[in-house]
Amino acid sequence: MLNNSSNKLKILSLSIALVLSGCNSGDNSSSTAGVNDDADNNNSINDNSNSNNSGSNTDNGTHVASPDWQDQIIYFLMIDRFNDGNSQLNDQGQDEYDPSSDKKFSGGDLLGVNEQLSYIQNLGATSVWITPPVANQWWDSQQNYGGYHGYWARDFQQIDEHFGDIQSYQSLARELHSRNMFLIQDIVTNHVGNFFTYDKPYEYDLQKPCIGFRVIPDALPAGQALPYPLNQLECRSDGSGTYHWTPSITDHNDPLQEKTRQLSDLDDLNTSDPEVRAYLKESYRKWIREVGVDAFRIDTVKFVEHDFWNDFLHSEDGILAQAKQTGRQDFLTFGEVFETSTPYNTEGEEKMLTYIGENGTPAQLTAVLNFPLQATMTRVFASGQPTDYLRYRLERMMEVFPNPYIMPNFIDNHDMPRFLSQGSQQDMQQALITMMTVPGIPVIYQGTEQAMAASRDAMFAGGYREDGQSVDSFDSSSDMYQFIQALAKLRTENRVLTHGELQVLSSDKAGAGIFSFMRRLDDQEVLVVMNTSSSPMLLNQLNVMQAAGTVFENKIQSNWDQAPQNLSVNSQGEISLEMAPKSAVVYFKTNQTGDFDQAGTEVELDGNWDNITITQDTVITGNSVPDSTLKLVVDGNLETAKEIQVDDAGNWSTSLSIRHFTIGKQQHRFAVYSAEKKTGSEDIIFTSDLSWADTADQVIDDSGDAQDGAGGLNGSYSLPTDPTFDKTSSQLAIDKAELFSVGSNVRLKLTMNNITNSWLPPNGFDHVGFSIFIGLPGEASQGLTTLPKINALMPSGRWNRNAVVFGWQSSIYNTQGADAQTWGESVAPAPVVTVDKGGNAVYLDFASDALGRPDTLNGISFYITTWDLDGLSAAYRPLQAEKGPWSFSGGDSDEAKIWDDLPVITLSE
Repeated sequence: MLNNSSNKLKILSLSIALVLSGCNSGDNSSSTAGVNDDADNNNSINDNSNSNNSGSNTDNGTHVASPDWQDQIIYFLMIDRFNDGNSQLNDQGQDEYDPSSDKKFSGGDLLGVNEQLSYIQNLGATSVWITPPVANQWWDSQQNYGGYHGYWARDFQQIDEHFGDIQSYQSLARELHSRNMFLIQDIVTNHVGNFFTYDKPYEYDLQKPCIGFRVIPDALPAGQALPYPLNQLECRSDGSGTYHWTPSITDHNDPLQEKTRQLSDLDDLNTSDPEVRAYLKESYRKWIREVGVDAFRIDTVKFVEHDFWNDFLHSEDGILAQAKQTGRQDFLTFGEVFETSTPYNTEGEEKMLTYIGENGTPAQLTAVLNFPLQATMTRVFASGQPTDYLRYRLERMMEVFPNPYIMPNFIDNHDMPRFLSQGSQQDMQQALITMMTVPGIPVIYQGTEQAMAASRDAMFAGGYREDGQSVDSFDSSSDMYQFIQALAKLRTENRVLTHGELQVLSSDKAGAGIFSFMRRLDDQEVLVVMNTSSSPMLLNQLNVMQAAGTVFENKIQSNWDQAPQNLSVNSQGEISLEMAPKSAVVYFKTNQTGDFDQAGTEVELDGNWDNITITQDTVITGNSVPDSTLKLVVDGNLETAKEIQVDDAGNWSTSLSIRHFTIGKQQHRFAVYSAEKKTGSEDIIFTSDLSWADTADQVIDDSGDAQDGAGGLNGSYSLPTDPTFDKTSSQLAIDKAELFSVGSNVRLKLTMNNITNSWLPPNGFDHVGFSIFIGLPGEASQGLTTLPKINALMPSGRWNRNAVVFGWQSSIYNTQGADAQTWGESVAPAPVVTVDKGGNAVYLDFASDALGRPDTLNGISFYITTWDLDGLSAAYRPLQAEKGPWSFSGGDSDEAKIWDDLPVITLSE
């Protein structure tokens, strides 16, 4: 252990020497210590925090003033998977480069980013966020995975050899600035690569932290080394030193593990140690000072103690001080606090707020990535869940965050399944319209503009692609590119979309349907309307609070060629629309005054419908124009609207069926509507209250198999070796299945041998994925026997719906386009997931709409299988002969990916 006083003297001496010599800290010669070098070390920290040097390139575009961040549109890219500008950098001769592998370097670099800036700028982006460019561990033999992504640092002060050098990074910054664009660097302070490990993390003793600890030999190839203090790898029993001497996190619910243990075996930095803090500060001041970085996206924020963020960012030698020295008065820092919220709750927002420094706590980050909004948009647009979830999330966003206008909003990123692996392009266009028209900074992840469905596919020909193709994906004429381009132009040119207030006007609580909101700034007003349902929907008498005759003009639309070009407000300040399926329109208020209709209706209802609750089919009566035809429109759905014939005396009667209502207490609306006259009654709000039966229709006992670490159709498979897979009480083993039905809704209760949520998945369980194949008698002719992506066939019968449910996703698909490699076409709504962890039960509720609104459930069948899926890519984990931390073993790759299954269950009614 170094003597503190002598070490401080070394630091001060080196700082003086660097200032006097003008030494470029990007020189690779500064790193000479080996990975296992824990002897007295002369490589002290380059601490020139008091230097006011803003770099030698101040006069040629390195340093520019900060922008107004809420006016920005960010393009986020992975350097290795974006564009290959210099192929000579690709293969560094350590078997780390293989563009056919998702685990290794593909060849992207900083020069490649520079070469495609016109592509990014023409899309409409104004800032570029890149993954960490720093020198990484190239291959981790423990995890059988590589650091191509940039998040496994070996040296925070050097550029990785695959990406270029500091000159290529400076060139990128200057070129961006010359275009009035800005550079955002992704940074990591929580961890480095994997240079030590614990073989038995479940036996770890906090009082004896060095038992089970070992340094990994050959973690770096010959010629590479860790700099000081990262090379101080010998475990210290008193807990001091560069690292937390701890094994991997085994339970993300434990706050002590969250702050001190290793994330996925990555060595967790002791960010309370003064030398570590000094090293991190100087490492990241460097990129501002010497390259001209304009903002930081900060990785894994929640795994680091709060006072670190105040010191790292706000101290006299911190990041913001360096930024101000280079003229950046508003250096943006936004962090990854990967927390989502359940519907009508704000647990994610509450945790995120603690990293901004609210409620009297010291200042920390400027903003955090808006994970709760991303999860809600996926639920609403991809999974067909109630649009009221989005109303709640947006209103809470505006309420709880100190500045929601600088919260980065996103749909896709590199750490989760892409939107298009769950939803359709029409769904994604609605999500994009929302992201581009609500407060916050829109973030477009590379490939979204090319409608990519795989999480980390390369954009350039020759780079890794999940489908094995070699294609160039920089197509500025593609439909999605041009759609985003038009949205970006609209946002950039209209300040109301970046600075205006937000008011949600309408939403549906019963499911997919209508959603609308208004943006206002001074005399500018924008109305956004959308229908998330796959059926045409009635937007009925929407109060837009405008004078009669006010005209709104259509500026951009999605999936609705016949959308009205202009909307005129009626005499009551209302607008009504029959909206096409999956459609959305952005309307701008004009100065025109048009013709307007008199509000009112010729439809009257009998009785008092105020706050009524129904539990059975209900008769509705009223009167209208004699001999006319009306429609009972329930929850806005025009496709399922029931025709009503008015008699010659003006009386009419119809019944309201509850067969297709979802279970539970649910708010609905109905209107009695004249399709001919485009008018009718106002929406009547009512509540249904339906319950699942106490007794299951079918019960299957499946206990006693697929446990004790062995599974598969023949019992010959073994679980992955990662310790979060329970080898005794398997998370993949089904003990019992129970099916319940009410109306045309089906509940599947799966009692598991074990349920864990170690990784905090939003659906409440991990290390098991359910692939459930449903046969529908009414669609038997369209059924298939091939089971997508799991190398198997139906044991009997055919399937028409395939539900894929795991910790990070719930989706359901039909057979359109389905084959052995493709799930099919997504339908809505996705199964609703609830978990009783204490009872080891997962509940999956299938709504009637997802099953095709059948009039009977007689003959409907379910084939239930389990396997595990990767939360990053939504891919089934591989099966191979040999064990691995994240692969099943004991079989060939083309064998069935089924750990446990049940006989086909058929319901009768």
